[in-house]
Amino acid sequence: MPLLKVNDDHVHVIDRGVGDALLFLHAFPFQAAMWDYQIDAFEGSHRCLAIDMPGFGGSAPPRDEPTATMKRWADLVAATLDRLDVAEVTVVGQRPGVGQHQLGHPCRVAKLVLADTRALSDDGPGVARRTDTQQQIRSGSELVSLAKSLVESQLSAGSMARTDLVSYVHALADGATAEGWIAALDAMKTRSDSMLVLRQAQVPALVIVGELDRITPIADARSLRLLLKGELVVVPNVGHLPNIEDPIAFNEALASFLGVELAAAELGTDAVPEADEAPEAPEADETPAPEAADGVAADADADPAVTGSGTDAEA
Repeated sequence: MPLLKVNDDHVHVIDRGVGDALLFLHAFPFQAAMWDYQIDAFEGSHRCLAIDMPGFGGSAPPRDEPTATMKRWADLVAATLDRLDVAEVTVVGQRPGVGQHQLGHPCRVAKLVLADTRALSDDGPGVARRTDTQQQIRSGSELVSLAKSLVESQLSAGSMARTDLVSYVHALADGATAEGWIAALDAMKTRSDSMLVLRQAQVPALVIVGELDRITPIADARSLRLLLKGELVVVPNVGHLPNIEDPIAFNEALASFLGVELAAAELGTDAVPEADEAPEAPEADETPAPEAADGVAADADADPAVTGSGTDAEA
């Protein structure tokens, strides 16, 4: 799809399939293509939408740093859905705050899936780390080097041993702009906690977490599950990116939550696309584009309501 002009932003959206809408929100510092395994699996039963946030993937850089807040980005997502004539979605989010803030548009959210994220806002050291990264970028540090360090903190040791997977994840971080990084870091470090809005949510909810996630560990996922009174699935032997590290297990958990059956071929594959398969930025439709484990294991220590199938950076 070409870039959509949404208010004053140019937004790239993946839009595939038909049926009830699934909205995928990507993690930092990646892009909508991080959900390719899930879109491939669910486009036969759902309309799958994935949005590149400003300055990432094919979307234009943010217009102004101070406007980069979680609420503004949630409003941008809502406005994008308006442009696409989508009234209601199941939100699948791995970006701190944006998925939760969609609950600020309660009539739009039918179900909520939160993967490897947390409800709490940054503490003092967390804010300081993000500020330091912003200063490095403004001083000319290369995003490639910063992304490499971040990726290595997100993947499990087993995933890091898979060179094809590591190359693919690095490719997903390519194409982000310095403005996008700075704005995203600002939005994350200034976000408020989501505990109250999650506690008040009246939607079916699923929380998914990688067993070996060092950034948002199982304890954070349990807290989210209790706030939402939903389900919790722990994906074994993976880190902060279970939808990429073990797409079969992730897709099984999502399919079970949605009440759909996927053919074995649709669940996912252990193969990882080559790094050069990351999508190219699209052209704008209204104005020129700016330059720019096998199986799942239950969480045995959690309460009986938890279901299962088969550290210094934060995304």
